[in-house]
Amino acid sequence: MATLSSGDTLSLNNLGTATEQSTKSMGTIAGNTSTPISMSAFAIDKVEDISGFTYVVENTSEDYVLNFSGSGNSHNGRFVKIRELKRNYDWSVSGGSYFSSASYSQAGAGSGSITLSAGDMSNSGALIGATAHTLSVTFADGFNDHATNYNTARTKTIYSVDSYDGNAASLCLVSDSPIEKADGTVVEVGDLSEGDVLKGYALAGLPEDSDANFYDWSSDTIGETSKNVTVVNVTYSFSNKIYNINSGAVKGTGEHPMLIKDATDGLYRFKQLMLIEVGDKLVKEEGGSLVDVDVTSITLENSDVEIVSLDVEAQDTYLVNGYVTHNKGGNSHTDLAAPGAPTSITYNYAADTLSWTAPSSVGTTGITAYDWTVSKNSDYSSPIVEKTEWSATSIPLSATGITVDTDTHYFRVRAIDQGLAGTYGTITFSVPV
Repeated sequence: MATLSSGDTLSLNNLGTATEQSTKSMGTIAGNTSTPISMSAFAIDKVEDISGFTYVVENTSEDYVLNFSGSGNSHNGRFVKIRELKRNYDWSVSGGSYFSSASYSQAGAGSGSITLSAGDMSNSGALIGATAHTLSVTFADGFNDHATNYNTARTKTIYSVDSYDGNAASLCLVSDSPIEKADGTVVEVGDLSEGDVLKGYALAGLPEDSDANFYDWSSDTIGETSKNVTVVNVTYSFSNKIYNINSGAVKGTGEHPMLIKDATDGLYRFKQLMLIEVGDKLVKEEGGSLVDVDVTSITLENSDVEIVSLDVEAQDTYLVNGYVTHNKGGNSHTDLAAPGAPTSITYNYAADTLSWTAPSSVGTTGITAYDWTVSKNSDYSSPIVEKTEWSATSIPLSATGITVDTDTHYFRVRAIDQGLAGTYGTITFSVPV
């Protein structure tokens, strides 16, 4: 219930207009007369901020919602009769041409919401930096003019993000960035798989699911608690511009978020690599504790590199080279699918070769390599030879240390495309008797 002050006035006529009811009666406006109805039940205290994701990847859409305090905290209050109507809002988005559409939807993510769709940002294969836009909404229903921020623009800075290859992953680390798993082992981010468990941190005051608003968080203390987090999505892409912090300590695209202690006010917050400055401090785990590390150098590298984006849950943080980082901060992306299994797998006794046909590529670079195994065990637990990153579609067996005899041999092979491993194709073979 809103808290009204002396001097606040509520008009039945204005309430009817705010709810689009021509009959100015409380029963008609409320839609029932079963309980006592008061005009204050339709009132709010304050028009709050816009919630929604900071980034909108090209060719995807995101929902943004204007929030209220007082009765507006609940969709079950009388205020729902007002907050669900388009007439009470004026939405706009500015700062560039990449948003191809902006549509208000009463049935969207709560009332008072807008759906933004980022258009195609392709630029001859070059990655465009995230482009800033100002999303603005003004609430004026004619009834709640006593509320704080009434008829005042509430704004949020959002970014349209280039996905480069149709793969919505511009907020990424270079593929050889070291990531710490929950068991203490360190692997390259490009070698992680969905389901892997990493080491992360819960931070004081930062919600467990903070993808939508982590840039709004700041604190004079970190208040960290170590947490295990699970990789729920791994997305591969490419970039031709990388930010290098402290001579390789952290390398990623400009939009990638790191936990820092800001030199401007001494507060901890997440900051994009492209906005970090010398004098800021990165936050790194050392000896089981988080410590501040001075940012001493920032360089921009212009070269085509593979980049990898992680989504981890439940907390949205993990460690890259020991430094605390955050998820990419968007709520949808299109993963490249793994390639299918190689086909037409054949053993040619006369030529002493195994060969196969490559599956179709799902990315932009084609099939880049193959993993294969030859074993006399059907579970491949004791391989005769096992290879990764094999570049051809055939194997000269004797040249790779395989001497075929009359025993049954088991062979499996899978393709690697955009860093993603596909399913195995298999055959059995032996020397003809």
